[in-house]
Amino acid sequence: MRRLIAAVYVKDPETHEDLILLPGESPAPEIAAEVTNPHAWDAPSPDDAEPEPTAAGGPGPTAGTPDQEQGEADGVGAKKSTSRRTRSSSA
Repeated sequence: MRRLIAAVYVKDPETHEDLILLPGESPAPEIAAEVTNPHAWDAPSPDDAEPEPTAAGGPGPTAGTPDQEQGEADGVGAKKSTSRRTRSSSA
């Protein structure tokens, strides 16, 4: 269960009372849902974190087209770094 790292003010969804939740508290799920600032919570423990879904067999979102990848492998289309030249000062 996650804990608060900051004091927050929320309204109880059933009684409509103003509540003050203090750092270190782990409020009930219905009260925790009222805390909308994600920075008020501690980092989730590895047990609480859900694994991110991964696509099976498909290219990643940063994968280029085969033509782009081949061109980069051949050195075609790769950007050259610009060389810096300093001016010599003449007196």
